[in-house]
Amino acid sequence: MNRRDYWKALAGWMLVLPGVTRNCEWFGGVEKSFVAEGREVRLTIDDGPDPRQTPHILEALAAAGVTATFFVIGRKAEAHPHLCRQMATAGHSVQNHTHTHPSATFWASGLERAREQIRRCSAAIEDATGKPPGEFRAPVGMANPFVHMAAREAGLRMCGWSATGHDGICHDPARVVERIRRQVFPGAILLLHESHLPAMAHGERACTLSTLLNTLRDDGYHFENKRDAPTG
Repeated sequence: MNRRDYWKALAGWMLVLPGVTRNCEWFGGVEKSFVAEGREVRLTIDDGPDPRQTPHILEALAAAGVTATFFVIGRKAEAHPHLCRQMATAGHSVQNHTHTHPSATFWASGLERAREQIRRCSAAIEDATGKPPGEFRAPVGMANPFVHMAAREAGLRMCGWSATGHDGICHDPARVVERIRRQVFPGAILLLHESHLPAMAHGERACTLSTLLNTLRDDGYHFENKRDAPTG
């Protein structure tokens, strides 16, 4: 390889590598934690709404007196707008997680594709809740310069996470809780999922969530309770 080819290859990797690195800030800021008041954490839940899991999750959150930020998929919000309305009415925050969640390819999106994924999801959220989102989370946390640009143009802050149980795939609920417990710290942003997986029982996500809430409270943590204004 000659020197010119070497530098071209290096430049290519400098563009690609950050795009396939979760929560990378090379191309713009990504909120991965916040300034906490004591042992406070923020709960975020991705990939809904889902009629088999979301109602149980909302019940568990209400029983625990905890609010969450839901990063929803636009096409699911279009299919189940009543669930997004229930989230918003209960004081939860409903935010943008792309329209179709193309997790394998979104990191390589051009500007127009990123704009369209973000625009359609924001429209679905506003149609369902009456309020536009203010935050965006890329599928699997991977975003290239065009994704950051599209989010900025839409007026959305990029949000990542600092503690996850890797429950977006088949998992053992106890291991999910333990993974998060090992990563958590005051000001951490926690990531869970509400999507329905094969062989998963209805309401299983809520059981994992309740176990996590109880475990972290026993460890002395409390949950950020900043509520969005309920919509009619």
